[in-house]
Amino acid sequence: MERSDFKSYAYTELSAKEIREYAIQYDGVDMAKLMGANENRFPFLIQDNEEAHLIVWWIKDGGIKMLHDEDRVRSFATAMYLKENAYPVFKDIKEAENWAKKHDWPLHQ
Repeated sequence: MERSDFKSYAYTELSAKEIREYAIQYDGVDMAKLMGANENRFPFLIQDNEEAHLIVWWIKDGGIKMLHDEDRVRSFATAMYLKENAYPVFKDIKEAENWAKKHDWPLHQ
């Protein structure tokens, strides 16, 4: 599946209820793969609070990068997929950087 196979809600003001409701279109989709994860691009989460997560990427040739997705529905679906499929979740960027150092991930390019 491609991103174009889904309805985009980019730049659309939505309530939390609407975001959860519209995210159903991504049920059963490997969101990491859809967003471009591979051996050189690995997503993980920074937990902003109990409900909100920031999607962050480790990029082999670029280190840790925060890449903004303007589609809040797709971003929510991606965060839930990563959380439900045991991708790393860190409490803050410092914790992610410490983990990266221990596992020989490049931090910055």
